[in-house]
Amino acid sequence: MDLDTFHNKIVFGWIKHDLERMRTEIPALDGAVGNINFPLALCVLAYIEYLGGFLLGEEGSFTNNATEYIDKCFTHKNEYPIDILRDIFRNGLAHEYFARGAISRNNLRPVVYKQSGIGAILDVETLVMDFLDSLDKFKVQLTEEKYQKRMSKALDEIERFKTKHKTLIDSLREGQIYRSPNTRTTTLSSGASGYPGPIKNTTTLDPSIK
Repeated sequence: MDLDTFHNKIVFGWIKHDLERMRTEIPALDGAVGNINFPLALCVLAYIEYLGGFLLGEEGSFTNNATEYIDKCFTHKNEYPIDILRDIFRNGLAHEYFARGAISRNNLRPVVYKQSGIGAILDVETLVMDFLDSLDKFKVQLTEEKYQKRMSKALDEIERFKTKHKTLIDSLREGQIYRSPNTRTTTLSSGASGYPGPIKNTTTLDPSIK
């Protein structure tokens, strides 16, 4: 995958459009459940860590990657204390489901603020918008050299794990397409996605099946 494809397909394709759909198609409703505060925050923090590694040209820690990304790409960089993002929000969400503070979707600034009795609060609505706004700067900041260096290591790591678990992978069953009794041809609405791209599944069934 070359650099232009990475930008067009991964960054401005999957990452940007996933976040836009999550944010707009599941709007925050006051007092409602299902406002996706937690998954939305975890996704953005994971994307920041991931893309920051490309700016560094290596697989670094959350602290190093996020610091690099926020410093080079965010406009309101002073609103993002890395230690709190890491220990309170990223690690809390990833390892304990709950943030070790709270997540809001109120479109507030500063992005990370405090409230008596709760502690640190991350406003994910503002985080998403700041991140989406940062993608144009990321495109300018990412060099061909750093991209190739990081992508090469990422692909090597993928192959290492595929080789390590080859026996288990080979033993997995093939995926099955479920259909209504009168359906002869089925195209899955969403195939699997991964390196190097999406996989479309189209199966023509036995025409004798009624």
